[in-house]
Amino acid sequence: MVGDSLTLNTDFTETKGDELHWKIEGESDVIAQIDREANKITVPGNNEERFRDRLKLDHQTGSLTITNIRTTDSGVYELKIKDSMNDNKYVFFVDTDGVKSVSVTEGDTVTLHTGVTDIHPVDSRWKNIDLNDQTRDLTISNIQRDQTGNYKLEINSNSMIVQRKFYLAVGEMTPVSVKKGEYILLDTGLIEIKGYDLIMWKFEDHLIAEINKGTNGFVKHDTRAGGRFKGRLKMHSQIVSLVIGDSKTTDSGDYSVHMISSSHTIQRTISVTVSGE
Repeated sequence: MVGDSLTLNTDFTETKGDELHWKIEGESDVIAQIDREANKITVPGNNEERFRDRLKLDHQTGSLTITNIRTTDSGVYELKIKDSMNDNKYVFFVDTDGVKSVSVTEGDTVTLHTGVTDIHPVDSRWKNIDLNDQTRDLTISNIQRDQTGNYKLEINSNSMIVQRKFYLAVGEMTPVSVKKGEYILLDTGLIEIKGYDLIMWKFEDHLIAEINKGTNGFVKHDTRAGGRFKGRLKMHSQIVSLVIGDSKTTDSGDYSVHMISSSHTIQRTISVTVSGE
């Protein structure tokens, strides 16, 4: 993910061979190298605009770390280790993607799809967390404003170590209160769907509307929930929010918004009260 620190792990406790070269597949320039005979370590990639001062080469293991990952860092990285007898080649695939900062509202449930393997609650702020046993996704239910901050995870494998950071900004939740006949705005806080693959609005567990990034379409399910919203649902013209027109007192209740992306999921409950005339 963009902004991560990524280590391409050689899985050696100490490098073998006389020479070690890191390159990008299809390119001739060496970005990092170790010459044992000359007792010399150089990182030419740090002098190039592409990796300017973002490469670190472990002199003992030969592992290469790329800090503050960018989308332009995606590609296939080659490691060549030479000695008098052999010329060994290792290949590492690096893929970067986008979302870093996540804005949520107090009371939301947010899931960070991370692969984190363990977490140790240290105080009462973390009574509302859950770690999925199968996917290792981290879920914070009914998130509070004092849980705003940076979240960091580390994913370890035989070939690489990925360090990922999320910043959660928790805003204040405001209930929606309107008079009968006015419109109800179920706001996501988004100007555009970019960054999310699917957004769904529900009333009492009934799916009433959704936006699917894949189909680039808005779908109304206004015949569900007993047909109470039939002909009254539409998307806001300027922001990613659902509008319920000609509100009725029976529209009062809790609505949920689900915003899903590859890196995180937000579930938000919006309390709506429709008063009589």
